Amino acid sequence: MSKKGQKRRLVIIESDSECESETNIAKTDEPADEKGSPVSPILPVARLSVLGLDSLSTSTPKSCKKTTLEKFCYRSTISDQSIEVQKHETSECRSESTFEESSYLNEKDNSYFSSFVADDVSFLKESSTQQRFKHLDFEFLKPEKIRDLNRRRPDDADYDARTLFVPESFLKEQTPAHRQWWLMKSQHFDTILFFKVGKFYELYHMDAVVGVKNLNLSFMKGDYAHCGFPEVSFDRFSDQLIEHGFKVARVEQTETPEMLQKRAHQELLPSKEKVIRREICRIITRGTKTYNFLETEDDNVQISQFEDDCDYSQLRTVLASYPPVQILFPRGQLSPQMLNMFKYNLNNVDKEALIPKVQFWTAADTLRNLALDCYFGVDDRGNVDWPEALATCIDQQDLFQQTPKPQYALGISSFGAIVWYLKECLIDHDILRLKNFELYSPPATVEFGKLLSCHQPLKNRYMVLNDITLRNLDIVNFERKKSTKVTVYDEINLCKTAMGKRLLHFWLCNPLCDLQEIEQRQVAVRNLIEQAELFESLIKQLREIPDLERLLQKMHSLSIKAPNTDHPECRAVYFEADTYSKRKVADFVQLISGFAKANKLMQTVCNFESQIHSSLLQALFIRKGGAKCFPDIQSDVQYFQNAFDHETAKTIGSIIPEEGVDPALDAANQAIVHAEKQLDNYLKTIQKRLNCSSVQYLSSGRNRYNLEIPESACKNLNHEFDFRSQRKGFKRYTTKELDDLVKLLAASEADREVALKDIMRRLFASFCERKVKWYAAVESIATLDVLLAFAQYAKCCTREVCCPKFIDAIDGKTFLRLDESVHPCCGKIKTQGDYIANDVLIGSSESDTGQVLLLTGANMGGKSTLMRQVGTLIVLAQIGSYVPARNFTLSPVDCIFTRIGARDSLITGQSTLFVELRETSAILKHATVHSFVIIDELGRGTSTWDGTAIAHATLQYITNHIGCRTIFSTHYHSLMDSLAANPRIRLGHMVSLFAD
Repeated sequence: MSKKGQKRRLVIIESDSECESETNIAKTDEPADEKGSPVSPILPVARLSVLGLDSLSTSTPKSCKKTTLEKFCYRSTISDQSIEVQKHETSECRSESTFEESSYLNEKDNSYFSSFVADDVSFLKESSTQQRFKHLDFEFLKPEKIRDLNRRRPDDADYDARTLFVPESFLKEQTPAHRQWWLMKSQHFDTILFFKVGKFYELYHMDAVVGVKNLNLSFMKGDYAHCGFPEVSFDRFSDQLIEHGFKVARVEQTETPEMLQKRAHQELLPSKEKVIRREICRIITRGTKTYNFLETEDDNVQISQFEDDCDYSQLRTVLASYPPVQILFPRGQLSPQMLNMFKYNLNNVDKEALIPKVQFWTAADTLRNLALDCYFGVDDRGNVDWPEALATCIDQQDLFQQTPKPQYALGISSFGAIVWYLKECLIDHDILRLKNFELYSPPATVEFGKLLSCHQPLKNRYMVLNDITLRNLDIVNFERKKSTKVTVYDEINLCKTAMGKRLLHFWLCNPLCDLQEIEQRQVAVRNLIEQAELFESLIKQLREIPDLERLLQKMHSLSIKAPNTDHPECRAVYFEADTYSKRKVADFVQLISGFAKANKLMQTVCNFESQIHSSLLQALFIRKGGAKCFPDIQSDVQYFQNAFDHETAKTIGSIIPEEGVDPALDAANQAIVHAEKQLDNYLKTIQKRLNCSSVQYLSSGRNRYNLEIPESACKNLNHEFDFRSQRKGFKRYTTKELDDLVKLLAASEADREVALKDIMRRLFASFCERKVKWYAAVESIATLDVLLAFAQYAKCCTREVCCPKFIDAIDGKTFLRLDESVHPCCGKIKTQGDYIANDVLIGSSESDTGQVLLLTGANMGGKSTLMRQVGTLIVLAQIGSYVPARNFTLSPVDCIFTRIGARDSLITGQSTLFVELRETSAILKHATVHSFVIIDELGRGTSTWDGTAIAHATLQYITNHIGCRTIFSTHYHSLMDSLAANPRIRLGHMVSLFAD
């Protein structure tokens, strides 16, 4: 809460659990600011983008009598994300927030730790021949005895489920290797340890039980549970466990047996303590999983705070657009309502509690820790070189740059929780050093009471589709696993590249509002359809282009020199290092080849320049120098194609560049040549001096370049020659001058080895110096791929298609007209007959056509399908695609709202009526005259009389106050009678005809 006279920054008005009256649908009591204007509920958010870390901050309403602040942070990559939530409550509502958090987690979360306690033998009991393993009898693992590292019991408020207390007396009885394992397990009790022993990763005790159960491994012989697999299989087995919801720690040997012997000799270790040193090099979860072993993806970090209503409308939309895979929240500081919302919407997402302030950092602690750990380096003045987006969030009046601006405090704190988690997983430097930060702005909504006039232009670039609409219209699939549900994305996803598929997903979730941009896409699609030869050639070439975006991210990560040389990864000993090196080289070669193919594709487009009249295609490929044009990468591609022998590099797993590619290597090679020339000159000098051409160099073992001189020529040698060894007829000598030349050669060879050791990273860095060009090329290819997908959809669709025509509102009225339209997914829907095409007319300059279509008809008569069909076709039209219809004319839509189906929410304690009213309230608050609204049978959650009253009031408000295009279906026929005379409402009825 702000002090008197200061502007209130964050305010959450929490509604009662039940609606007190019908008017609550459209109006809520809100506090007033200094000017007496209502203050909207605020939802602060910090998110990390779709390709990587996504973080959100949010607040949740609970009661009108309380004011709360909450935040959450969320990490993403189309499939990899993590979320964090934090709440600060006033003292009067603190006592009401005490509840059992575990009851709000999904079933997997509740049973997560059961795999580690001693009495969980359900899996072992499945086989009557299965022996009883030792860990089942350990006293400290039994439920009634288990404690965390600080000896707290699970019923303690500060119990840390991540750790385990292991008695010292027990550790003394273990072998050195097993003692290592138990010490690590006590620190990471919630994690499966992949424990390196030689060339194998091994799992022990309860971890082994999990491995056998989920990975189809076999127990090894012995009285304790024990299984394992080869080092090269790490990717496969770790991915399987992570998909089952487990955390995996990769434990590597960080010294060789020879290093152990040397250390034991120096430290005088007793025999029982002589064990190879092992360290955890990485902890992997769903939210931190990377593409492959020892590589980290390039993550985007976006930070923001935004306002939201009591139903979390914008939060739900963001979560629907960027589905998370992991949630982090501060233990004991979330309201049941917030956890209910997460459980209802994110039931299959992993959730993990963090200790407030200790693990879930404050904003000030976050900035201080970021500065202390030198993630971003320093500038010329010695200050932290903050990324531009982060610098915007920092109060510049603080000379130490460790105070956040108030409007970003919650987002920075949420980001701090992610930093702590990345640090725990030992990948904080890998992610943050890339400095990819942005400020995120969620889709804008219109405040209740501030409706747009139909004469006002659309302000947003993108149409707003909230999560309810995205789900009701089946725009994209929200399930993490494969689903049989047919979505619009599945129907029109004819993209040939992974970049194009990701861009199409973004376009579908963010349709355009700008008519000029929409028409540019339409003209480009039409142009591609007309040029059949160009179309076929581009489709063929696109199939050969790899995922350049992901490969670029890998190379970018590998190109940055690790600032933290103390990381365990730097000491890890790998027995399959050649395999991993070959993978990196193969990726690099594939990346170079991919851009060569992309450049060839660009040249193909340019060859048809005279036949391309689309301004968008010209801007992408022909008009050089434009902001969005495909860059000139011909010389760059050729440089890296000739930089080294690609086939040899893939075979040996290392890169030996050609001369002129790497200055450090070239300098070392020149120094070696110079040293060898000096040695040759010195040999000639000795031969001439001794008048003996038989004097030669001989190298044996550590003795390099010894002078081998015949005994007959040794008589005249002076003290300058130092005797080393001899053989029959010859003696071997060295001199001080010769030793200096050999040292010079050795130093040059050492420089060459150093240069070769880091040559791969430097070559990757050289490639990534041109990343602006590369990413511009990727964006052009992805855009072309989506446009070609639209063209292919138009050519291959089994129904007649048309190019939608957009016209500004006529005489102040928005409108929509569809002739012979069908649902875009009808081709994949199993029906017993033909799919009937429909005509729809909503709004027009004609006086007898209203903005609202009131629809009636029998159950299963097609009302809901028609409503979804119209909404879906609007989305397709505004992303620039053709639609299955004979004609489609409309004025642009800024938002689509849907209220479809009758369902309750037992998890959140919301009845069917409550769900209906909540969704309808959001429509009435945020819809504008340019919106499109779908309401299907409102009022089914209550009695007929009450339902009729609710439907009537809602329909009347939309008609008289908002005036947006609406399809409103109902079984309440009294609405037809009472509203039939309203000129703004058009009546419709759907019937079914059956052939004899």
